[in-house]
Amino acid sequence: MKVHFTDADLAKITIAEDADPMWELLMSSYRIRRPEGEPFYGRWRRGSRSAVPQSGRLLMSAVPPYGYCPDFLTPAGARTIGDGVSAVLETPAPVLAADVAELAAQGTHVPAWLRRVGDGESGELRRLGAALHDYYRQCVAPDWATVRRAVARDRHRLQANLDRGGPQLLLSTLHPEVTWSPPVLRVRFPVDQELHLGGRGLRLIPAFFAHGMPTTYKDPLLPPALVYSISHPRFDSDAEPGPSLAALLGQTRARVLVTIATTRCNTSELAELTGISPATASQHASVLRASGLISSNRSGKSQIHEITPLGLGIIRAS
Repeated sequence: MKVHFTDADLAKITIAEDADPMWELLMSSYRIRRPEGEPFYGRWRRGSRSAVPQSGRLLMSAVPPYGYCPDFLTPAGARTIGDGVSAVLETPAPVLAADVAELAAQGTHVPAWLRRVGDGESGELRRLGAALHDYYRQCVAPDWATVRRAVARDRHRLQANLDRGGPQLLLSTLHPEVTWSPPVLRVRFPVDQELHLGGRGLRLIPAFFAHGMPTTYKDPLLPPALVYSISHPRFDSDAEPGPSLAALLGQTRARVLVTIATTRCNTSELAELTGISPATASQHASVLRASGLISSNRSGKSQIHEITPLGLGIIRAS
């Protein structure tokens, strides 16, 4: 795939502020059915296969394990699963019809209920919305904190490269399957595709459950986005602190230390990721910093917290 940039597009590159629930939901449905990424997703895959509700199986009948997925299932800009499902339910009828027709044109078997969605039957669309909610609740929500931490870690990597070297460095270091040859971003892709941004910019969406080649919308008129897989440790390594570490530091402070070890973050982000107030996060960070377990460096108006070798050693020893 070739993504064509203008100077205006380079100035309008944005990075998703958080994990995108609809893209993560979609990508996780691939991980359940496809074998790639066993070292990363094995534990989650084994647990989630048995947890998929019946409505989730209905959802998967609309999403082939390979190839085209209807664009309307991943609406742009959803911050919560509620926002995302609402956007799906508000999809204009012509868009539903076009996306279902595109699925059929790809040679994919389209189940009867999905054909009725394409024909504008609101009851079937609501049924799909319920399936999205059910699948997310059973298979994605239990690990959402882990997903957010990992995505935040990559988001900080992107932002650091953008701050240090501008869009040229950002695009040059985006992903192993991406090559920046100004003014074209070349992306390894299963089909030939041209995306002309035309001054609209490009939204970069790091995705925990993505694996392998990046992806984007089929419809070139949708807000341009590139969804790509992040590099992360084994899925089960982002976990609550063990009992020894919690006994040493206290449960909350231990969780703060483990979060900083997996996610370079500022105090507000630390509070959000650990479910505590910013004031409490700041207090715990101060104690950990005074103990030499983390370091904090100012970036603009924020302090960015990072784990130190001593902090890592404490975690590993516990």
